[in-house]
Amino acid sequence: MKTVRGMKIISHDASQLCSLDELMRVFGSAKRYAFNRLLEGRNAKDIIKHLPHQFQLNKRFAEDAVLLAQSLISSQRELLPMRLEDVQAKIEKTEQKIDDYQHGRKTPKNVDFPTCLGGLHQRLEKLKAKEAELKQHLDQGTIPRVIFGGRENFYKRLKGNITNEEWKDLRSNQLYARGDKSKKGNLNIRLVYDDNTNQWYVEIANPLEQQKGKHAPRLRLPVLVPEEYEEEIIDLVMGEQVGVNAKGNPIIEYRPYTVEIQRKNGEYYVHLIYEEEVYGRELAYDEPIQAERIAGIDINIDRIAVSIVSKQGNFIQSKVFYCHELEYVRANKRNNIVGETVRDVYDWL
Repeated sequence: MKTVRGMKIISHDASQLCSLDELMRVFGSAKRYAFNRLLEGRNAKDIIKHLPHQFQLNKRFAEDAVLLAQSLISSQRELLPMRLEDVQAKIEKTEQKIDDYQHGRKTPKNVDFPTCLGGLHQRLEKLKAKEAELKQHLDQGTIPRVIFGGRENFYKRLKGNITNEEWKDLRSNQLYARGDKSKKGNLNIRLVYDDNTNQWYVEIANPLEQQKGKHAPRLRLPVLVPEEYEEEIIDLVMGEQVGVNAKGNPIIEYRPYTVEIQRKNGEYYVHLIYEEEVYGRELAYDEPIQAERIAGIDINIDRIAVSIVSKQGNFIQSKVFYCHELEYVRANKRNNIVGETVRDVYDWL
């Protein structure tokens, strides 16, 4: 199971933050370039070879940019059937409303009858056009247009509600580096602890300022790590001694961890992602039960009920995890609440 720990960069070094912004901008451009080339049918390996020359990134950053682009394309393709199903459900609901109004089963409350019916017919036309578009994408193996920076922000820019600079910032606010066991956990972005200052730092390879024949210099920015996760993160990033070599020096084994840095409203957030061992798994419908204890989970909009039973079906324990806010909060807040609730369920299990 993937575990994510959030931290925040607390640096006031304008020069280093400016360098980080530039690295984010170039990485974002490389990701968009890779995305468009993949849609054109270009080979991923060829794109990875080309990116370092065009964008002055190292090979690992180039691979990560292509990986994010591939993930975005595959997720869009996976979502197509669900989006089509959602639109078809809305079409059915709108047609039912029109029928109810036309046969007198419902009457408009706030507008007159012709205006209400006209509005529903316009909505129906838009939904059917969307349905036809999604079907075409499914048939042709293509995906709908993707707007980097967000569709809502794109329309804000068209209306002049945000500046061109703000729009560019929204399109280039991410830096991503995969974990690598053989590279001290992560090659391009590492989390380190300084015993002299008693402070956590994030060290970021900056190939944009690399001199010929030398390693890329590293940005070093202080990070605020939540106290509740500090021991866990120390165990993750410090490595474990597994022996000594022929010269008597310790052999350290590291666990891989992925790092994503995001800029939001002028603040920089670090997301540390790593694989955590999971006990238990989801059973197939017709799979015989082997474990001594089984958990059943009932998911609702405002609560998750969990019950534990024995292999024979005898009740052992249950608990309800409430999340009433899901009924009214915004999407980004909902995602946060869902993540926290799932974590609570997992910890309890």
